[in-house]
Amino acid sequence: MLLGEEPWSPETADFKSTLGKSLGYQEFQGFAPKGQLYWISKGKACDIRCRAIDANGKTHRVDCDTELPTLCTQGAPVSTSSQSNNSAAWQVQQFVGNKLLTGYRDYHVWKFRGIRYADTPARFTYSKVASFEDMGEVDATTAGADCSQPVGEVKNGSSEDCLFANVWTPYLPRSGNQDPKSKLRPVMLYLYGGGFTSGSGKNPNTDGTNLASRGDVVVVSVNYRVGSIGFLNLNDGVHQGNYGLSDMVTALEWVNKYIKYFGGDPDNVTLFGESAGAMSTHIILGVAKAKGLFQRAAIQSSPDGWPGNGQLMTGAYYDTLESNYESTTKKVLQQAGCLDAADKVACLAKLSGFELVNLPLNANAFVMDGTYLTNHNLVVNSTTSSLATDVTVLYGINRDEIAVNLSPSSYPSNTTTSFTAYLDTTAISAFGAPPGISTILGLTAATPSHPFPGLAPNLFNNTATPAQIFNATMRLATDWLYACNSLATAYSAARNAAFKETFFFEFNRTYSPRGYTQPWCDPPATPSHPYGNPAQDEYFKCHAGEQMIVFGTEARAGVPDRDGLDVPFMQIVVDYWAAFARKGIPIRTRGGCGRGVGGRQVPLGQGHAEVCAGLGAPLDKFEVK
Repeated sequence: MLLGEEPWSPETADFKSTLGKSLGYQEFQGFAPKGQLYWISKGKACDIRCRAIDANGKTHRVDCDTELPTLCTQGAPVSTSSQSNNSAAWQVQQFVGNKLLTGYRDYHVWKFRGIRYADTPARFTYSKVASFEDMGEVDATTAGADCSQPVGEVKNGSSEDCLFANVWTPYLPRSGNQDPKSKLRPVMLYLYGGGFTSGSGKNPNTDGTNLASRGDVVVVSVNYRVGSIGFLNLNDGVHQGNYGLSDMVTALEWVNKYIKYFGGDPDNVTLFGESAGAMSTHIILGVAKAKGLFQRAAIQSSPDGWPGNGQLMTGAYYDTLESNYESTTKKVLQQAGCLDAADKVACLAKLSGFELVNLPLNANAFVMDGTYLTNHNLVVNSTTSSLATDVTVLYGINRDEIAVNLSPSSYPSNTTTSFTAYLDTTAISAFGAPPGISTILGLTAATPSHPFPGLAPNLFNNTATPAQIFNATMRLATDWLYACNSLATAYSAARNAAFKETFFFEFNRTYSPRGYTQPWCDPPATPSHPYGNPAQDEYFKCHAGEQMIVFGTEARAGVPDRDGLDVPFMQIVVDYWAAFARKGIPIRTRGGCGRGVGGRQVPLGQGHAEVCAGLGAPLDKFEVK
């Protein structure tokens, strides 16, 4: 592989602040033997012998015919969310199977975009892994089309031909994958959110550049089919829904087969996702076809308490084919003019993918299709029934997830707003809860029938302030929509050894992505902190507020460091996630051990657990009673 670079020179760059730590890391990880020498620039033109350097920065004169790895200069530009240079000067080629892929590099990693991981499936059919065994060349310098969806996050160009992967890697093995397996890096396969009706594998907030570079992991993002293209169940014995789910499993199969060519270890794969991607990860833990294809799962803000089937908290409930057909499919067919058609697939084929996903109702639910899903829920109350006893799982939420769903115009008025009336109205309009939620929760009496820690008594006598009403609604809604089922799942999984190990996290510092936020999702601006002071001033830690932090994309997105702590916090979190991918334990590995934290320690999730018990979803919700 020709890079067009020069041997690195200690005369033109500082060793300690650049290569020193990196070479020490290579020895620490076992990628290089202790004392390894590396070729650098020769130095003086008259020198007979060549120069090499070790991980301590000491130079050595070595015979020029000695076989050593070489340290090169790095002239590739830094990329941002709005600027990336994939011109010929920075392009690289790598064999994947028998196909020659052309990707490119920037200052941090190697990138391969728009890789077809699955053959284009016929509409309403499951996907299959694309073969890379035939000879040929593939341009992987540009991301592929997003999957058909209404205009929103994706402004244009969505298509049914959309099953593409993007790969960011800090390490490329020699051609033919000749390097030892010990040099392969952990793999992190990301599934996007978007309510199963939208989303993109090329979202700049979840660009894998910095996570791959700092974390020393191979990051993969994929597109999967959404909306009625991805989930419409015709209940005819052939077209049974879950096509988007099949794409996710196909992506895992592709990673298992081909990621080694990009420097990734197929036996060390972490599946992770946010929001709908988190729920997908949760669901795939119970898919037999995916067993053995990944070793870890990170589930960020899974909305598995969103109402469904007329119930308050369904726990990622998968409906029967018959029930889903009656409740959803018939309405879609009616809107498409195909309800009475003898051949419904042929009738729907008259609509483009864009027309189909823009009907008033867009199917987005998982069903028990008998192929991918055979239960109503993920089984976590039994070791023998679990399909994920060999998977280490990390669950978690942001503290105030649901606050992003409300607009300033819906804030409680300063007049006679009733907490229960506001909760009922808001829960229906913004959260999809059944009518009369305050009555269901026993909140209509002066003394509610369920204990809810932190709810002020004046919430029930119409003397509460708008802030108290808003805060209480956010607390209850975040718990019933995000926290309760995740906590109960983690609890039962740990109690019954349904997973190999189980961890839980909660973000109390977030940075909401621009374009998906509300005023209260950011700390208030002050003269001394024009972008807010998240370390000192309270604000709501909203849904998706961990995205840029986990991927380390704050600087790429062009947003400011608000208080001087955003960047170091982002670095710590990237290290946590990469450590989880590497060893299954979310603990920083860079910089050695730190001092123990003093002061009072509070068990994570305890406040949520008390509220969840009041909501009728205690920690032992999934236990066999």
